[in-house]
Amino acid sequence: MSSTEVINVFREQIDIEKKTLEKLVKLEEAANETTVRLAFMDLRLDTWKHIKFLEGMIEVLTTTPCDEWSAKVGRYAGRVKLDRELRSLADDENQMVLLLGKALGEINDPIAQLLVEHMQDEEKSHHVGLTKLIRLIKQSPLQSKKGIKGTDIVCDPE
Repeated sequence: MSSTEVINVFREQIDIEKKTLEKLVKLEEAANETTVRLAFMDLRLDTWKHIKFLEGMIEVLTTTPCDEWSAKVGRYAGRVKLDRELRSLADDENQMVLLLGKALGEINDPIAQLLVEHMQDEEKSHHVGLTKLIRLIKQSPLQSKKGIKGTDIVCDPE
């Protein structure tokens, strides 16, 4: 599958996600029961995240970075900051997992317990996923595409 075909798949996915988001907003607003509203909210936020993620993936696949020193320095600095900040956020997420675990021990309502367990599982998976992502980003080249002459990349005149 070519890059263009992947982008088209992502655009089609975005259209579906946007329609789903509209439905979820209405369902969440119409929900009278708190647990039902929370379930729709969780789905709505995930759907919104998917839209933004897919839009970012299209940007990744369509943007050719410049081979200028300042661009390389900027990408390197961004990766260092990403690593530092995500490690700090991972510590916060670990604390959240512990707090949610304490709360779970005290919750008797099965629906509330399931919702909190879901949130705790998400926090755990964030830590694992972000650790993998940091490693991959740090290992990937500062330029994602090769230019006409080896490492030369044509920049948009701005």
